[in-house]
Amino acid sequence: MRPGTTFPGAAVSAWVASARADVANEQVLDQSRCVDWLLDCLNAARRPTVRAIICEALAGLSQARTVAGAEFRLALDHVDLALQVDAAFDHLDLTAS
Repeated sequence: MRPGTTFPGAAVSAWVASARADVANEQVLDQSRCVDWLLDCLNAARRPTVRAIICEALAGLSQARTVAGAEFRLALDHVDLALQVDAAFDHLDLTAS
């Protein structure tokens, strides 16, 4: 399911795209289904910032039985944005003094 990775967030991006396709027009989703998708993203994530955003989304779903489709898609948007922001800093050498 994971395409070849060309940048650190490629695997996460692939999971986000799969989740979007799976829930495309659904209005209400089972909480467990959303958690499963986000856990797949979390397992693929290597960067702390991206992992933190995914954990935040998971925490927001912890008490729900069902999740509005729009709310889950917004969580996926946040993961996508975290990937983009994180990738914007890839060219910097942050270890230099």
